[in-house]
Amino acid sequence: MRTLSLALLLLLSWFAVPVLAQTPQPSPDAVLLQAQRNEEQGRLAEAEKLYQRAIEQAGSSPLAAEAKLRLAALYMRKMERYDDALKIYEDLIKQYRVGEIAAEAALRIGELYELRMQKATNDKERGTFEQKALEFYRRVENEFGGTAVAKGEGKRRLDALLRRIDERNRSHPAYRFWDILVALTGRQPWLSYWVAIVLFTLIVMALLTPLRLAWFRSIREMKKLEPEVKRLRERYKGQELNEKIMEMYKQHKVNPAAGCLPMLIQMPILIYLYYAIRLYEYQFSKGYFLWINPWMAEKFPGIVGANLGQHDLPLLLLYAISLYVTQRLTPVSDPAQAEQMKITSLFMTILMLYMMYTWHFPSAFVLYWFLSNILMTIQQLHYMKPEPIPSAPAEEATKTPEPVAAATAAGNPAKYHHARKPRRRR
Repeated sequence: MRTLSLALLLLLSWFAVPVLAQTPQPSPDAVLLQAQRNEEQGRLAEAEKLYQRAIEQAGSSPLAAEAKLRLAALYMRKMERYDDALKIYEDLIKQYRVGEIAAEAALRIGELYELRMQKATNDKERGTFEQKALEFYRRVENEFGGTAVAKGEGKRRLDALLRRIDERNRSHPAYRFWDILVALTGRQPWLSYWVAIVLFTLIVMALLTPLRLAWFRSIREMKKLEPEVKRLRERYKGQELNEKIMEMYKQHKVNPAAGCLPMLIQMPILIYLYYAIRLYEYQFSKGYFLWINPWMAEKFPGIVGANLGQHDLPLLLLYAISLYVTQRLTPVSDPAQAEQMKITSLFMTILMLYMMYTWHFPSAFVLYWFLSNILMTIQQLHYMKPEPIPSAPAEEATKTPEPVAAATAAGNPAKYHHARKPRRRR
């Protein structure tokens, strides 16, 4: 019995000795603190291993996210492993989507591109990295505007980058043009900037009005020819029908493609306008318009823009409504295309709304399109109203001819106007 007890005691001692000999594992907090000390002391390889160890031990806790942010910052700032840092930041954005951690990751991507911009060897690379940095700083402002990161460091970095770009753009002709329009009303935040957009819209409309009037006249003439077109459709088919219709338009000097020219000319203007607003974006951030101001943006973050350089959802919805109304009022020469025009108008409105919302177009650009649609609608309503039908001249009263002898009327028409005088009785 004693022998058995001694054997069991020895067996338990054999199992217990390795367990007692093991040193306790440090907590993830301790590992993270040790990694920071190694980084401060310049032992970057040891710090990297400790950060990775802290990430494995922390699992999916917020401590793991902090360790990932510190590891990515180590890669970015001290080891120049930009691709590894970028991958960590992108994974954090996908994992958290919203909140401080995702905002911090997006901000650091902008910082990463700024560092690469400073180390770029040519102007093309420098410009590419600058635009990438600006894109992510705007993303922090637009998608994470309610976070402390966006309100603090994010706002400071975006403002500093825009200020540097603004200083560089001052010599551009488009920048000077906008600056002149803003200076006309004294550079007042509540007045000058949206008034400059109105003035620019009026200038563009004045340039395009002759072309649009020619288009309206062509559409009115085509409407007058609709009965004739209908008769041609009943008699001809296919290519022969198209040839007959074009011959008829040519005879009446009607150009069915007159509406394409204003659109072709307007597209380069819109592209240049977007480019010019981007050049003047830092200055537009000083301008307000009705509800687009810092106070409303504070009450409705992510919905209302703080200035004309930011995205604004209510203005975008107003633009979409104006676009749909303008397209629906656009005259259609062919009645067969009227139903198709309804579907096209709705599709184009949804597409433009999605594009502008996704790409966060600045309010200054959307305001121009909104005003342009309103003025175009007014033009259409004025010039496309039906022409007044001329009143028929008053018919002259029919005079009853004096009775003449039947024999005179039947026998000698040449003497029709000679009527016999009745004999006077004696």
